[in-house]
Amino acid sequence: MSHKVTTPVPPSAKRQEMLLLEREARKEAIERKGKNYRFWLFRRKLYHIVVVYALIIGLIGAIVFLWTNYILKYDWLSIDTVTLNSNGIFNAEQAFAVMGVGPQDNIFSIDASVLEQRLQKCPAIRRADVKYQVSSNPTLIVDIDARVPAAWIDCPELGIHPGDAKYGVLADKDGVMFPCMETVHMPYIQGKHLPSVSLRPPSSGQLSYGVSTRDLEAPMQLIELLSGAVSEFLPGIVSISTPNDWSFCVRFSNDCQATFSHYGLERQVDKLEQALEHARQTHRKINAINLIPEHNVPVLFDGAYEDIPLAEPIEE
Repeated sequence: MSHKVTTPVPPSAKRQEMLLLEREARKEAIERKGKNYRFWLFRRKLYHIVVVYALIIGLIGAIVFLWTNYILKYDWLSIDTVTLNSNGIFNAEQAFAVMGVGPQDNIFSIDASVLEQRLQKCPAIRRADVKYQVSSNPTLIVDIDARVPAAWIDCPELGIHPGDAKYGVLADKDGVMFPCMETVHMPYIQGKHLPSVSLRPPSSGQLSYGVSTRDLEAPMQLIELLSGAVSEFLPGIVSISTPNDWSFCVRFSNDCQATFSHYGLERQVDKLEQALEHARQTHRKINAINLIPEHNVPVLFDGAYEDIPLAEPIEE
C-alpha cells in the first residue's frame, strides 16, 4: 500500500494566493470592459482627490476669514497695557511711534521680533527687547536702553550745528552719534548745558550713526571725567574742537582754552585743576594752557583781568 503525504499550506501563503487571483480577475475584468471602464476608475480617483483638496482649501479659507474679520477685530484683544522699562529717554508714546504700532492694534497682529528690530535700527537706541502676554489685559512689554545724550556734534560743512532740534546730531559717552529726535531728546536735555564737539567732515560725506567714532573717544572720555569730578576749580566744558589727529582744544565756561592730547587724560585733568587753583590763589585768570607737556606746562594769563572780590554782607 502506498501512502500519500500532504503538507499543509501556511495561511499567509493562502492569503497571497487569493490576492493574486483577485488581482488577475480584476485585471481581466478591466481588459474585458475596455477603455471606458479604465477611464471611469481614473475619473473616480481624480474626483476623490479634488474633493479632499477642496475641503482643505475651504477649511484654510474659513480660518483666515475668521481670523482677519473677527478675531483680529475683537476690542478685548487690542493692546490694553504697555509696560515700558527704559532709562528715562523714551516714553511709551515715543516707543509706539518708533515701532509703528498703537494701542488700537490687535495683540495677535503684532510680531514682537519685528518690533524689536525696528527699535534696534534706531541709532538712538542701544538695545531693545519686545514681548507680549495675552491675559485679561493684553500687555505689550518693551525694554529700551536708549543712548544718553552727552554732547552736541558740530560739523558746519555738513550743515550740522549744536542745539539744532530738527537737524542736529548728538553723541553719547561712548562716542556714538545719533540724530536728535526733537520729541524724545529735547525734553530730556532741556535745562542741561551740553557741550559741543567739532568734527571734520568724513571722506564719505556723511556721519556714521549707531557706531563708535574714533575721533570722539578722547573728547567724550574727557567730558565724562569732568562731569564726575567734584572740584570748585574745574569749570564746565563749552566746546571741543579737534584741529589735528594728536590733540584737541577745549573751551571752558570761564573762557579758558586748554589743549589736551588723546592719552593720559586723568593726568592732564589733574594738571588743569592745579593750574586753576594756583591762578585763583594768585588772583589771576588763565586764558590758555597746553597740558600736553609733562613738565613746564605753558600757561597764558589774561593781563587785563582784575580779581574783584565779591561783596560780603555786613551784619549789624
